[in-house]
Amino acid sequence: MNFEPTNQTPHILHPFHSVLLDADLCVGCTTCIKFCPTKAIRVRNGKAKIFEDRCIDCGECIRRCPKGAKKAVSDPLFVMDAYDIKVALPAPSLYAQFGTAYAQENIFNALLSAGFDEVFDVAWGALVVTEMTRDILAHEALRPRISSACPVVVRLIQQRFPSLIPNLMPILPPSEIAAREARRRLGASSQKIGIFFLSPCTAKVTSVRAPLGYEESAIDAVFSFGDIYATLKRALESPPIPGRPNDEDTASAFDHCAQKGWREKQHPRRLPIMKHLEPGMGWARSDGELDALQIENAVSVDGISNVIDLFEAIENGNIDSIQYIEALACPGGCVGGPMAVENPHIARATMRQRYQHPFEQGTPPSPELPTREQAHKTFLWTKPLVPNPVLVLDTDLSKALQMAEHIEHIRKQLPGIDCGACGAPDCDAFAEDIVRNLSSVEECRLLTRST
Repeated sequence: MNFEPTNQTPHILHPFHSVLLDADLCVGCTTCIKFCPTKAIRVRNGKAKIFEDRCIDCGECIRRCPKGAKKAVSDPLFVMDAYDIKVALPAPSLYAQFGTAYAQENIFNALLSAGFDEVFDVAWGALVVTEMTRDILAHEALRPRISSACPVVVRLIQQRFPSLIPNLMPILPPSEIAAREARRRLGASSQKIGIFFLSPCTAKVTSVRAPLGYEESAIDAVFSFGDIYATLKRALESPPIPGRPNDEDTASAFDHCAQKGWREKQHPRRLPIMKHLEPGMGWARSDGELDALQIENAVSVDGISNVIDLFEAIENGNIDSIQYIEALACPGGCVGGPMAVENPHIARATMRQRYQHPFEQGTPPSPELPTREQAHKTFLWTKPLVPNPVLVLDTDLSKALQMAEHIEHIRKQLPGIDCGACGAPDCDAFAEDIVRNLSSVEECRLLTRST
């Protein structure tokens, strides 16, 4: 029997996925099929299979698999060797992987000792998005606007809620903004510059290769927290090296480490010192974007099932009064990403402790943010986001209606208890699989047992 999706839309399939299955570890327990938000997984012949056209790289199957058969794939660290100047873009959630005993500058210095030549915080990009969002909300009446910072949410809307595409903020993600700004500041160089995003998010690995709303990413590779964590932890726990300045003086410490520090540099530091980025750092956890925006009539939702519930409510017209939605697929926000190391609850508490005091209003971040004109010229989407109708039964309407009637007919014959024994997440999906010739009605164990 053919076990591949049919009647799909091939020109919009993503060429890469950061969530993969290790078939050797899979025992066919069907746990994953129950939690996939796009019903992208089936179990056949004792093994799970992921429909690549339906997968949005949310990583929910990674969290749920009891055998570790779902894997997060990121870029290997050795790709840095191909570049002369290595720039680290730490996601704000990186600072949540380490206790509050380590200051931001300690972690910065650990990145330099780990082999990076420059560091440019993604939190700066988050502040740019914050200002652009405020501006759009002030000039446009469409409600509710939805944050586009989480690529899982964007892909979910493309696939399951295409009517909400106009509600998405057409702004580049903070990591892409930071990467482009870092390249701009480094300017033309005879040396090969590599921009490396340090991320807890599987979907952001995918979005670098298949961007959403723009043609090409300025990021060269994405490293998972798991791959870099041990190296940074060793650097943080190492005894002070003679001649290294005290980290209390952040600016002098950064300059010293970048130019004369314990690891010799081949070029003077060229990127500016990062200061006063606390509101952007808060983006690591749920509510962090709203804390930075400080707007009324806003909602924050985290966890993919909660996001789906909220979007269904929007489509039903229940929350027209809401102006803005911060939607994050991972529990607790980015600190709960599938490539994170620290427990998400502990990480979220760590971020609250790091930035628990209200940020002093009027204190400008360093480097300064671009003007409104510069930001809108440089950091808005450059191509329209289109629906990804992988759930369409057939492009021919008459055939689709016939298939829908057939699905309903089969569904009425099924037990309707959604046990998952057939390898599909529920009876509705199983009926659709039968009509698509991906399964047969005999695979319903309860139905065959009763006949």
